[in-house]
Amino acid sequence: RLVASGIGAASPRLWRPVGPRSRGAMEDAITQHHFMFEDTFKVKTIDDSRFERAGRIDCESESFGNNLELDINHIIYPLGPGDQIQVAITDNVSPNRERRLSNAYDHDKRLLGPSIMDHFEYVMYGKIYKKEDDRKDKRAIVHASFGGLLMKLRSDSVQLAEFHVPNAIYILIRKVQAD
Repeated sequence: RLVASGIGAASPRLWRPVGPRSRGAMEDAITQHHFMFEDTFKVKTIDDSRFERAGRIDCESESFGNNLELDINHIIYPLGPGDQIQVAITDNVSPNRERRLSNAYDHDKRLLGPSIMDHFEYVMYGKIYKKEDDRKDKRAIVHASFGGLLMKLRSDSVQLAEFHVPNAIYILIRKVQAD
């Protein structure tokens, strides 16, 4: 897919490819961004019996023993059992870490410019409303709401140390291709 770049786009040198970036550029941008949490999960089950457009996915991390239950709009972003997804959670998607995004207009690509969201397929913005810390077992559970779509993330308390009520967070998701 090509898109015109600038005025007088008839010249072939003014056309540039649009779409997924090369793996190297994507990995560079992701490794430079600070994530509060990041892991790869395998989707175990999907419960889409309660709502017409949303389903709850239950995912298990194969590396760290983390568990994620998340409501997603399965019309926009369909997933199936066995799919692998990379999940990252951050408190800021701005390329300039100093700038805080406060309203929907701040997320307009024309105003924001390139951001970490460009490297993911499904992004939601929400708030942490509950955190449970079990100091004895060194486990924690974070609950967040993304406009009514809920998340429950179970992990080691050290991995979830940066999560606090009522912080705003972004959850960024993309499918991982099997090798």
